[in-house]
Amino acid sequence: MAVDELTKKEQIINFAQSDPFLKISDIAECVQTTPRYVRTILSEANISLMKLREKYARNMEQRLKNDEHSELQAKVSLREEYSYNNLNTGNIEIEEADENDYPSIERIGQGDELVKIYQVQYVDDNPYCVHELITFMEKELNQERIENLESIYDLLGRKGINHLQFMNNIITVESPKEIIKRFFQDNGNVLLSERTVLLNKIPIGIEKIYIRTDLTQMEFAGEIVI
Repeated sequence: MAVDELTKKEQIINFAQSDPFLKISDIAECVQTTPRYVRTILSEANISLMKLREKYARNMEQRLKNDEHSELQAKVSLREEYSYNNLNTGNIEIEEADENDYPSIERIGQGDELVKIYQVQYVDDNPYCVHELITFMEKELNQERIENLESIYDLLGRKGINHLQFMNNIITVESPKEIIKRFFQDNGNVLLSERTVLLNKIPIGIEKIYIRTDLTQMEFAGEIVI
């Protein structure tokens, strides 16, 4: 169900559970209602922001202690012969996207527009990796704020990387398409990792990572099943 189809009660519960560090006034502003109504709904639903925050803190402590998940990750890095080359990260770029091309992405805030956000990593001034995030953002983003960001996910603000989930991580090898061609003009195929970004089980974006295959090695913790 799209966010704009939810009732105010459902929206209040959704915001509280997805980000317990929001203040009552923040939730009220997002749902366009009063703080008093937000308190009433949370009380009726037996939801305590304080308890949710404590639960979140415990989960974070457990995540830091538990390294089992990292054993399931595929590690992508520069091949050994390029490991001593200079690696640096470029600025974040934003361009408009066509909503018709991404019907699965939901709009969280009214008036937000769909955009493609890019950040490029370079090896010796040559594009090596392009990180792309397709999501809805507020229409007028402060350029100074964009220039001071270190990561694409910093743009999500209080949604925050710690509140996001990911699913359907699919890795393919393909030829660059559309705007990505401008970063890999002289290269053949690239490695593409694509996954859906979720906020409280709502798909709010698609993340794509394009990596040059001629510079890359990938390590798997387990076996490859074909």
